Amino acid sequence: MTGRDPEYLAFLRRRLAEDGTDGDEAGDGVEAARRAHAADLARSPRPPAGAVTDLAVDGPAGPLPARLYRPAWDGPAPALVYLHGGGWVLGDVDSYDPVVRALAAASGVAWLSVGYRRPPEDPFPAALDDTVAAVRWTVRHAAALGLDPRRIGVAGDSAGGQLAAAAAGVLRAAGPDRPVLQVLLYPALDLREVPPPLPDPDGLAPPRDGVDRALRAYLRGTDRTRPDVSPLLDPDPAGLPPAVIATAEHDRLRPQAERHAERLRAAGVPVTLVPGTGLDHGFLGWGAFARRPAEAIAEIGAAVHRALTGVPDGPGPR
Repeated sequence: MTGRDPEYLAFLRRRLAEDGTDGDEAGDGVEAARRAHAADLARSPRPPAGAVTDLAVDGPAGPLPARLYRPAWDGPAPALVYLHGGGWVLGDVDSYDPVVRALAAASGVAWLSVGYRRPPEDPFPAALDDTVAAVRWTVRHAAALGLDPRRIGVAGDSAGGQLAAAAAGVLRAAGPDRPVLQVLLYPALDLREVPPPLPDPDGLAPPRDGVDRALRAYLRGTDRTRPDVSPLLDPDPAGLPPAVIATAEHDRLRPQAERHAERLRAAGVPVTLVPGTGLDHGFLGWGAFARRPAEAIAEIGAAVHRALTGVPDGPGPR
């Protein structure tokens, strides 16, 4: 395991020193935790990302808030339906705006960020049902949105990566609604238990979190070995769409993401693995503050662009 580069390490130490949140992601403190999480993401700038439009997506329990980031494109653009992170409980379309803008700018393709229902108000399978419905809706409304219905994928980071992977499994045999790509960014793929922190070469204490409480709020006794809960346990991954999987070296979720990549490849599914060498969980929001996360975001963007366009030279109008 390598250490972090000095610039990034200095940023991370400042960030940890400033972090006063307690990670209470369930129960009476959930609204306070949501506000703190949004305030943390609000530190990141919001770079230009083409035309940005707020939408409503038809969900199984009512309209879902969404935001479309569409680059300049000659004709219908390829797109990803994106599910935000935040441990299933935190996060929304607006708070993750800086993250999606950075990904859209790096990839040069369209991203549709969708706000799914969250626990504790709406436990499993509400968020997954919303994700599946959002992918179907996007494919069927692609022409009106200026998107290519034959090049629609699904993406997410952290908890959103779990939702994206689970939705890819649900939709694998869905004909025209089947995603052509799954983009899993430091995803949670095995929810049977919370993995322990990895040893840290720089002596940084792991940040406090409420992952175990969030999982209990999300699953409420659901069998954690179900493939739509723990996509790593899918018994037959052969029919899944191609994947771009990005990890963070010092992230406790990295080993399960690497195992998922290995299982997909063994089943004949094309996989591009983007190793976040020297990085930590959450780096997608930090590209403006240090060179190393900015490099990783650029690598993810290039991999997404190649996967959705077949063009190897990075983002730009086509």
